[in-house]
Amino acid sequence: MIPEVLDIAIKDVVSIDANQPLEEAVKIMAASNLRTIVIKDTSSYKILTTAQLIDFKLERINYSTKLKDLKLKRVKEISKNLNLINLLNEINSTEEYMVVKDENNELAGILSYTDIINNIDPQILMEKQTLGNLILNYQAVFTYENSSALHAVKLIKNSGTDAVIIKDNDEKAIGIFTSKDFINLIHLDCDLTQSISKFMTSPIKTLNEHSTIAEALAFIRKQKFKRIIIENEQGFVTGIISQKELLRIVYNKWIELMKKEGNKISKTNEELIQTKSQLEEVAATDYLTKIYNRQKFESFLEYEINKLNRYDNGSFSLLLVDIDHFKKINDSYGHLKGDSVLKEFAKILKLSSRQSDVVARWGGEEFVVLLPHTGVEEAILVAEKLRSTVEIHDFKDNLELTCSVGISLFHKDDTKREVFNRADNALYKAKALGRNRIEIEVLTCSV
Repeated sequence: MIPEVLDIAIKDVVSIDANQPLEEAVKIMAASNLRTIVIKDTSSYKILTTAQLIDFKLERINYSTKLKDLKLKRVKEISKNLNLINLLNEINSTEEYMVVKDENNELAGILSYTDIINNIDPQILMEKQTLGNLILNYQAVFTYENSSALHAVKLIKNSGTDAVIIKDNDEKAIGIFTSKDFINLIHLDCDLTQSISKFMTSPIKTLNEHSTIAEALAFIRKQKFKRIIIENEQGFVTGIISQKELLRIVYNKWIELMKKEGNKISKTNEELIQTKSQLEEVAATDYLTKIYNRQKFESFLEYEINKLNRYDNGSFSLLLVDIDHFKKINDSYGHLKGDSVLKEFAKILKLSSRQSDVVARWGGEEFVVLLPHTGVEEAILVAEKLRSTVEIHDFKDNLELTCSVGISLFHKDDTKREVFNRADNALYKAKALGRNRIEIEVLTCSV
């Protein structure tokens, strides 16, 4: 029997009038331990989420701002009697949340896209597919226990995830900081310069990478978690997968089986497959520059390191690139011009790189390039081509820009952190020596 919308909707919803200030919504969410709250406007509904709260905090939105004045998307309204198959024909995966209306056109509950996926034949699971096979696509975002809370919040914002794993100096995972933790942090008006260890949830519960997807879903239901932290046999965290992503994998299998049942829902299947491809592309892309984002780049970097260590030969170079004096652009020309410069710079970076190179935005005005099968001499040529191209490029408005580049070479048994830190040190040196230059950090060996 196909369930109806109200059968699976969250009925115990909390709502707030759109004329109330943002700070009141945060207060209610913190007191009720909620990730979302429904905003009732004159003729529509909106939903405030923790992800949006992070944006408002980083954008320094005044918390006395009325909810109706925030740029929140109006959510779809659906009837409580609609069955899930019919609902899928009306929506796509970008509809993260919907409100359910009863026969009197009153609010009866809320429903997420994940709820829908989870309730359409969830028994069709990949019993033999292990979490370890998915790790390269779902890398965790890490920071260290002495990092600031503000740094962790920015990592969540820039990586597109909703959680950061906290590690100690021995690279062991000791806690997690999520977007939900962020609600309490801003509600209590905590000092964001304090160590993230003061706000993280500890200890964390993990699942071994040899567990199947079916076991992972059972684990999530039992623990009532929104995500699974995966660890290897040595006890190191190797990835993190959200409940939504696990269910998406199951749903893709459901699509394959439904195709065999005939052409009755073929149109819906085609649209879902197209949406899947689009979602994967969006998840890997920086929203502004349209090149790879930090999380996707780290997956490429991890894959390249594992490959070279496995076959015991080869190397690669890493470029860390920073736009010189970028803050002055925002201060003098405004953030719209700053965004335009970042997009133009990304295009130059792509054109100055080779087809085999991996180009990504690391965060802010920093970019990173992975040069496979490339020694230092060739990396210098690529970096110099980029530096000189930027120096002569017309960014309009009489704006003259330069960039600084740090280079490091991968050596066998390097970790991601080690090879990246050398590039970061080289970049710091380039900026300290006057900017608009290239520096290299080599691996020093003690005898």
